[in-house]
Amino acid sequence: MRHNQRTLKSICDSLGVKCPAGQENIKIIGTSALEDAQTGFLSFLSNPKYAAEAAASKASAIFIKKDMAIETNAALIQCDDPYITFMMHLVHLEKEIGGTSLDDRNNAHISSKAIIGADCIIETGAIIAAGAVLGNHCRIGAGTKILAAARLGNRVIVEAGCVIGSQGFGFAPDKNGSYHTIPQLGKAILCDDVFIGANSTVDRGAITDTQIGEGTKIDNQCMIAHGVTIGKNCVMAAQSGIAGSTRVGDNCKFGGQVGIIGHLRIGNNVTIYAQSGVMNDVPDNKVIFGSPALDRRHFLKSFAAFKKQGQ
Repeated sequence: MRHNQRTLKSICDSLGVKCPAGQENIKIIGTSALEDAQTGFLSFLSNPKYAAEAAASKASAIFIKKDMAIETNAALIQCDDPYITFMMHLVHLEKEIGGTSLDDRNNAHISSKAIIGADCIIETGAIIAAGAVLGNHCRIGAGTKILAAARLGNRVIVEAGCVIGSQGFGFAPDKNGSYHTIPQLGKAILCDDVFIGANSTVDRGAITDTQIGEGTKIDNQCMIAHGVTIGKNCVMAAQSGIAGSTRVGDNCKFGGQVGIIGHLRIGNNVTIYAQSGVMNDVPDNKVIFGSPALDRRHFLKSFAAFKKQGQ
C-alpha cells in the first residue's frame, strides 16, 4: 500500500519511538507485510519465527521488538510491541488513503425522534429509527438498521448491513402446539468502543436487555440473541452465534463459527476454539474445543484415541 513520501524520522517521531541512528532520512513511500514489501516500504516483525522472512524482505525499515536481533539490510526500529506500533502508523495514514467513511445523511433515513450524538458518521442507506440513541463519534455503515430499542455508547462502529435492536426469537407454544409471540420489550445496548462487523445482528431483549460490554469486537455475520450479556474486551470471530440469555464474562476470545446454546454462564478469560459447540457452563480461564466443547487437553486426548479406533 503506497502513500505520500515521509522520512523515517518523521514516522518514528509521530509514533513516539526512537529512529535508528543514521537512518533518519530514509524515504518511506508505503507499508506492507514483510513478504510483499518493496524498497521504500515499512513493515513489522512481531514473531521471531518469521525472522527469515524479515531477512529476505525488501522493506527499507522494519518495526521489531526491543532486544530482538535479526540479519537484514533494513533499518530496524525497536519498540515494545511492533504490531501495535505498526497499527498506530496505519491509523495515522487512514485519512490519507481514504479508509475513513464519509457522512452521507442526505441518503440515509433518520427519524427526527432519534437521538444522535456529536461527530457521528452515518453512511448511505442507513436507517436510524425513532427512539434509537447514538452516542458521540459513532459510525453507522451503509444499509445498517439501528432500530428503536438500540442504545449505542460513544465511538461505536456498526458496519454495513447490520441490524441492531431487532425482535428477539421468542415464541411460546400453547396446548395445541401453536406458537405465540412473546413481546420483546428490552433494549439492545452497545457500550462504548464496541465494534460490530458487517451483516451481524443484535436482538433486543425480551425483559432483560441485551448488552455488549465496553471495547468488545464482533466480526461479520455473527448473531447475538435476546437477553445475551457479553462482558468487556471480548473478541468474536465470524459466523459465531450466542443463543438467548447466555452471559459471557470479560476478556473472552471466540474463534469462527462458535455456537453457544442459551442460558449458559461463560466465565472471564475463556478461549473457545473455532467451530466449537458449547453446551455447558464454562468456568473462568478455560480453553475449550470441539463439539460438544471440552477442555482443550481433554479434547485432544479424546481425538487421539478416536483416531486409533479401527486401525
